[in-house]
Formats: sequence, C-alpha cells, structure tokens
Amino acid sequence: MKRWWLAMAVALVGLPLAAAAPARAMTVLQVDLKALVSTADVVLYGKVAGTRVLDRRKQGRGVWTEIELQVAEVWKGDARLAGKRFSWMHVGGTTSDGITVAVPGLPQFSAGEETVVILERTSESHVVSGGPQGKFTVRTSPAGQKTVTRDMADVHYIRRDPATGEMRPAPKQVEILRSLNEFRAEVAGYVAAAAKAAPLPPAKAGPVGK
Repeated sequence: MKRWWLAMAVALVGLPLAAAAPARAMTVLQVDLKALVSTADVVLYGKVAGTRVLDRRKQGRGVWTEIELQVAEVWKGDARLAGKRFSWMHVGGTTSDGITVAVPGLPQFSAGEETVVILERTSESHVVSGGPQGKFTVRTSPAGQKTVTRDMADVHYIRRDPATGEMRPAPKQVEILRSLNEFRAEVAGYVAAAAKAAPLPPAKAGPVGK
C-alpha cells in the first residue's frame, strides 16, 4: 500500500487552482483503519506547531508544505519522539508569489489543531498514509471530553472486486466518531496485532562445531 496515492495526487497538482474553479474530488483506494495502522511507520498524536511552504518549482518538484507536529503521544514508532517536534511533507501550498497549488480531498493542517496522524516513510520524509484517510481531528467538548473525527469531504472511493479483480466504486466510509481513549485503544490493538504477526528475523548462523 506504500505511497499508492501519492502518484495520483501529484498527477492532479499540475496547474494552480483558481479560487473560482470548480472543486474536483480525489479518488483513492479504500483502506480500513487496521490496514492503515498495520502498514504505517509512525502513528502520532499531538498539536500542529506550524507549517512551512517549500517552493520547489525551479527544481521541477512542485510545491509542498512541511507540517510540524508537537508530539504528545507516540502510538506507533519510536517512543523517544514524545515531547519532541516531528515534521512531514504534504502536497501543495501557497507560494510567496501568490500561487496556490492544492489537491481536493487531501487533509488540511493548521497551527494549533490537535490531530492524530498515520504516516508512512518516503525517500525524503513522511507523508500521511492513505491520503485523506490517515488524518484525524481531535476536538475537545465544553465538558473537556476529547473526541476523534475524520473529514472525508471531496473523496471518492474505489476497491478491488474480489471476484473479478477489477476496481469498482466503493461506498463512502462511515465517519469515525469516538472518544480519544477509545480510538487510542483501538489503534494500540492493531499495532500489537501487527507486531505479533510480523515474521521473526532470521537467526544468525553460529560457528559450526567439529
């Protein structure tokens, strides 16, 4: 599943999107939460510390935004990241000359928001796994209860027909809405199951006795 959506996103970036242009929906392969977590490199909960646009058009590499997260909890990955800042890359952004590059359907991040992100590694950084499917927003009620939701607007899903192998439209995913504690426990279960199912490293050959 690694980076299957990224090439699709880059293909859509092409030209800047004018404010008056009609929105287009992203089409992605539907992936459930268990699969997202099982194949992720890191799953983090924290608060977005800030964003920075990286204009790489002169190098023929488009426009990207670097998102920096103040990590509160590490749900998968190196536990030493807790309390530190962690950055990853995101397609699009608004450049200093006023050009906006955007991919409809990709999640947006803003400074100060609480989020859970499921990330996979690239050759240079990390990206959100599954496009819009790997970003979750954490909101706090007036009573202090934290809930987790996921914005799936402007997204169309496809999935492989097990009988024919063909890709077909899939029903829109049901919105995730649960407490942060419930969501944390569910993700922890998937992480534990993936670790248990992982193959053991091959045993090192010892010296052969005579």
